[in-house]
Amino acid sequence: MTSRFLLLMATLTAFGCGEGMIVEEEATEVGHNGMTWEEFNSVIYLEPGSDVYIVNGDETIVGEKNLREFYENHIANGQGALIVNRVSSADDKWNSTQQKNITYCVNKTAFGSRYAQVMQAMTEAASAWQNVADVRFVHVAAQDASCTSSNSQVVFDVNPVNVNGQYIARAFFPAQGRSSRNVLIDNTAFTSSGSPSLTAVLRHELGHTLGFRHEHTRPEAGTCFEDSRWRPLTDYDSASVMHYPQCNGTGGWTLQLTAKDAQGAQALYGAPVSSSEPPAPTEPEPTTPAAGTTSETVNATVAKGGSKSFGPYAVVPGTVFSVVMSGSGDPDLYVRFGAAPTSSAWDCRPYTDGAAETCSINVPAGKTTAYLMVNGYTASTFQLAIAYTKATTTAPSTPVNPIGTAKASAIDGSVAAGGEASYGPITVLAGTTFKVVMSGSGDPDLYVRFGAAPTVSTYNCRPYLDGAAETCTLTVPEGQSQAYVMVKGYTASTYHLDINYTEP
Repeated sequence: MTSRFLLLMATLTAFGCGEGMIVEEEATEVGHNGMTWEEFNSVIYLEPGSDVYIVNGDETIVGEKNLREFYENHIANGQGALIVNRVSSADDKWNSTQQKNITYCVNKTAFGSRYAQVMQAMTEAASAWQNVADVRFVHVAAQDASCTSSNSQVVFDVNPVNVNGQYIARAFFPAQGRSSRNVLIDNTAFTSSGSPSLTAVLRHELGHTLGFRHEHTRPEAGTCFEDSRWRPLTDYDSASVMHYPQCNGTGGWTLQLTAKDAQGAQALYGAPVSSSEPPAPTEPEPTTPAAGTTSETVNATVAKGGSKSFGPYAVVPGTVFSVVMSGSGDPDLYVRFGAAPTSSAWDCRPYTDGAAETCSINVPAGKTTAYLMVNGYTASTFQLAIAYTKATTTAPSTPVNPIGTAKASAIDGSVAAGGEASYGPITVLAGTTFKVVMSGSGDPDLYVRFGAAPTVSTYNCRPYLDGAAETCTLTVPEGQSQAYVMVKGYTASTYHLDINYTEP
């Protein structure tokens, strides 16, 4: 959303190193790895008389607690120092379901006689990434006739543009909304002689669609710096497909994937599937709702910072699950199959300004339930128009939380620095809200997990904030009937827990 961030519009140009709008989000550059916490802490500069640590030359981290979190996320996880875009301190990437079905259309009418050339270049460019990582670009030929930025049947569209050589082509990052998820190709891509070829250009651009930033923004390039809102996946690679040659690059305008590009792609998406496995379909089936579609409507409100959850809906794999949201304010729509969505785990999240958002996606194989969540970026009213093929072998779904008994409990306690206090199991009802609000003194950290007791590395919610004011608001996942709570003392602390949930 514009009020939350301006997503960088990645451009490939032969004339400069700049890009368009810059992501206004925090990001972190990974330093050395293979270091213990003590070794890492000993080499980090602490400004005299303060708790401000300096990392990556000129970036600040306030407090040892946040420095430890930085170490755990980036130094101790074994990843190298290709680079990935960062949004809200998270990698900007497709989730495990989305990465295997990145659908697109190519505007056949708009490209005219160039359509075949674009198709060949897209196929070759997509294959380059598919050969090194577990991703699949899927051309949906049936959508070529209506291939615009408003086509919700595909993840992105490929269209021509005439910007008089301001750029050769431009793409997008995964977190962007559907309207800006497009690959645009300027006329100069077809009229210029020599390198780069259209296939080379699109290899670079599809790298952006997977979340990869320009390699030359790294300080090792010595020029063309853009910003520090990224996380490295490999050592610096001057020959990377994502490195402009004119920015001290060594790969030339052939823009081929290097061994480090492959290494970085696999670090983010995993190795490509074995050639013995069945190939991905050329396009998802069906692309429109099947006969017998069920339609449901939900009208509700959500407070700023609040959330409303709906489901499960009994769905049929291979059919289309469609949700169209309208209303007022700025609610955000989330859809997920098999479990309730969270702010970081979802299969569809348009994340646009205002209330007009749409998710229309194929139900993955093996998934029989769908869940919805609406988060309030501002106080909002909304209507959900839900269309799907209902499975007849399961219990009817309902767009409201299952009936149960609302429960509330309060716990007071204390914990020593480094100590832990555990509570549970708490019997809960799948599909309902489980909320824990913590207050107190000192710096206790709240952990919540379903199905088993949480640990410092395994949990469903961990706000991890300074002080005692922390909140976890979650939807109980399908198949889960027990919740566990843990409080860990970052410092010696006292705490009060208010726990609200629904009991079967």
